[in-house]
Amino acid sequence: MEKIIKLALNKYAPIPYSLQNRSSGTAAIDIPVGMAALFHHYYLDTRGHAPPDPDPAHFEHLSFFCVDSHLRLKGDGIGTSLAFRISRSNDLGQAFCRWFLYTHLNITYFAHMHTLLDKPVTTFSGHRIERIAKGDTPDYFCAETRTRVFLAEAKCRRESVSFKNAAFSSWRKQFERVVVKDGTGNLRSVKGHIVAVRLAAESDGARVQSKLFAEDPMSPGNIMLGEDSSLGDVIIMRHYAEITAKLSQPILAAALAGDFTVPEEIQFPAFVWEFRFGPLAGKRFVGGIYAKERQNPDFVEAEGGYVIRTHPLRLDLPGATYFGVEEGIFRTLTQVARAGHSAVADIRTLPDLPFIYSGVSVLRDGSVIGPADFFRAIGLVTY
Repeated sequence: MEKIIKLALNKYAPIPYSLQNRSSGTAAIDIPVGMAALFHHYYLDTRGHAPPDPDPAHFEHLSFFCVDSHLRLKGDGIGTSLAFRISRSNDLGQAFCRWFLYTHLNITYFAHMHTLLDKPVTTFSGHRIERIAKGDTPDYFCAETRTRVFLAEAKCRRESVSFKNAAFSSWRKQFERVVVKDGTGNLRSVKGHIVAVRLAAESDGARVQSKLFAEDPMSPGNIMLGEDSSLGDVIIMRHYAEITAKLSQPILAAALAGDFTVPEEIQFPAFVWEFRFGPLAGKRFVGGIYAKERQNPDFVEAEGGYVIRTHPLRLDLPGATYFGVEEGIFRTLTQVARAGHSAVADIRTLPDLPFIYSGVSVLRDGSVIGPADFFRAIGLVTY
């Protein structure tokens, strides 16, 4: 399922190819948003261990959207109470930010700012991230590669947004409240991205449409961060710490998040699954399923493994949802847990894949989410 949203860019030169109007080379007016991919980013961003419902078909925010192709909220917006609207809008804004940067700017890895601020310099091989003023800071440090690091701020609201209004000016100031210092105390400037979504609702009328605004400010500093990989390594490790926590791998997650290594004798048992169909047929993932409360799916032996057997008489029973990470990437993460930052260079990404199914999402970081019927269980492997 896709929704259409309007687009406005500021200070992007050149315009990313995927955001160009092919005939004129200018920025596109509309862009499609895949709802399964948007949910995938929302799920990675908001849910820790044992999330309640990882099924993209049950993405709560979908219930707030109209059924037509353009992104529009039902009625006068999300929910009724102000606190609920703010909370859900913030969640949705961060999902949109991650989705946009991932899809159109090739940024794959995300770490929440609060996990990096004012940490010891040993964490970043001499670099330090410091708050220098009170107030909100950007939401993320994110990375395209080990040596290409960015700041990002996410916003989502019902009120009008423009690059010239006071709200956008205040969002730019957030990038002035955090600095990156190198080992000699020099400020290193970091390129940033503001991704703000204005959500239109039925009550606004047809003339007001949902729109995504993106701009790329800079953080303070006289010298660009450059090609140093230490900060990028930490961002990538924090990114995978959140994923491995969802895989019920607490030691692995703690090692990736806590900047410590585990001894060789520590092993990581995990269950391996294979994708059954399409362009990923035979690709192996480490993960497991989430089933509804009091639901205990049956497995039957088939195709060299085990697949979920659906009830032949019950059409109303909900299916289980699979979440996992590509096996080769998982194996490398266990090596990172043992060797530290030096092994981050060995982490590979998956290529961008063609459309598989509206309820399946696979990201370059190797994470996958979709109906359990698309996977067959192979067996327990120790890494």
